[in-house]
Amino acid sequence: MRFLTLFACAAALMVALSAVPANAQLVVDKNRSYFSPDQQFGIGFNTRGGTIQFAMGPAFHLGLNLALDFYKDSAHSNSYYDFGPYAKFLFNGNLVHPYLYAAVGVVQPNTGTANVFLNDSLGKPVEVNLPDPEIRLYFAAGAEHFFNQNVGIYGHVNLVNALLSGGPGKTSTVDFGLQGAAVGVEFFF
Repeated sequence: MRFLTLFACAAALMVALSAVPANAQLVVDKNRSYFSPDQQFGIGFNTRGGTIQFAMGPAFHLGLNLALDFYKDSAHSNSYYDFGPYAKFLFNGNLVHPYLYAAVGVVQPNTGTANVFLNDSLGKPVEVNLPDPEIRLYFAAGAEHFFNQNVGIYGHVNLVNALLSGGPGKTSTVDFGLQGAAVGVEFFF
């Protein structure tokens, strides 16, 4: 009986000591500055179109590209639409936050033709040839400066442009190097 009482007292002491809150130093995240948006929705405008985004934290943003691009390069036609999600990871920085950017885009080139034949000699009533949408993957590196938690300016350079799917006759390609750039402004609420 005496051993059982001693065991119960020792167990009660262990429970009491383990319930005492531990004091530890506070971890400071260098990305968490006053000027980085945190848990905020935003809209943005850049040289390729617009964006809608959410700052999940001061170092990670998720968004949606809403691009209507009017420039010509080797990968696209004269104009195209590019809609898709993106993720941006911001690194430590005082005045400027460098970041890595990854995006998936459903690209609709504007290179198709629409031919309408009504009662032609072959009996085809209507023929429409539109371009096939492309699925593209982009990787970029850039930097962003936040004036406050609500306004930031940024710029990035696309380093990888990969065609994942482009319809019949198009093979998957991956282009490395300078694949275009974007400069813009973001507003968070």
